[in-house]
Amino acid sequence: MKKLIALIIIAALVLPVHAAEYIIPDVKAYVLIEAETGEILYSHNENERFPVSSLAKITLLLRISEQLRAGKISLTDAVPAPASVMSAKAPVIWLDPGEVMPLRELAKAVIISSSNDAALALAEYVGLDFDEEIHSSAYEVALKTAELFKYFEQDPLAEFYTTRLSAVRAGTERETQLVNTNKIAQWYEGILGGKAGTAHRTAQSALSGFYAANCAKRGDMRLVAVVLGASSDDDRVNLTEHLLDSGFAGFEYVTPEVDTAEFSPVKVLRGVRNDVLAAPECSMTFIAPRGTGSGAKVEFSLPESVTAPVEAGQALGRMVIRLGEKVVAECDVIALHAVEELTFKKSVEIMTESFFRC
Repeated sequence: MKKLIALIIIAALVLPVHAAEYIIPDVKAYVLIEAETGEILYSHNENERFPVSSLAKITLLLRISEQLRAGKISLTDAVPAPASVMSAKAPVIWLDPGEVMPLRELAKAVIISSSNDAALALAEYVGLDFDEEIHSSAYEVALKTAELFKYFEQDPLAEFYTTRLSAVRAGTERETQLVNTNKIAQWYEGILGGKAGTAHRTAQSALSGFYAANCAKRGDMRLVAVVLGASSDDDRVNLTEHLLDSGFAGFEYVTPEVDTAEFSPVKVLRGVRNDVLAAPECSMTFIAPRGTGSGAKVEFSLPESVTAPVEAGQALGRMVIRLGEKVVAECDVIALHAVEELTFKKSVEIMTESFFRC
């Protein structure tokens, strides 16, 4: 309840009046994350596990995407339907056991219409145990969705996530129409895509509802919204839109200025030179509520000196950025170049080189 109240208060501060009036519906869980870091921006019951039904297909699509990039499979691969396809719940394209279809067509059916029979055929082909009753949390689903769309520009299946209508077996007697079940993918600004579905009561669980996971990008910011267990399709779509809107409107990337002169160079003992240049190993950019980034404090911890030899890239210390009490970014401070140990042999070499240069 505290998280729910906090989300409404934050939304009221950063969104237009009409958006601030939005009342969050009764859902089992939701989460909004920044895709690159997994940072949670808004959430409710994000770690509680539920039967996620068709959102299990995100794991399947992630495996297919990875194997396509690795060259282990191709879009033209002929994929046979296994005998188990007859037991698939809510089949969409009505595969017959042994029927062969191109991988591209089966993947299209999974992405657009959440086809269970196509998913079973693909899962067996790429060696994945596809469980229609899989349980997961909103946060786990969000992380997998973020990874799925990480290489969106190189994904040959990317177009299908925002395709409204299509078909498989086109032009034949068994042509089957596909209608995108993820409505928000048709109109939301910056949407890359996602999956939507429903969970029904089973012997293992009495939970049910409408589910969705979506990824959107505006500028450099990529966000993922997951909604689990909404009571209607409208609630699922509207909450997804609200979460994404709140994230894009209420947060920004911040890169504080770091004065490396405060810790670089670092003194080196028993080295061929007496210091080494140092710098943070990674970008210290973080995401924060708009207007709060100026309050970030940069802290670093390094020894007064290090002993040679020093390797290029060696961790010398640590840098931490805090926003209030929260650590929002941290990484090693590393040596930018190597410094050899000043051994007796090396001393003789240096003196010899100096003599001949005179």
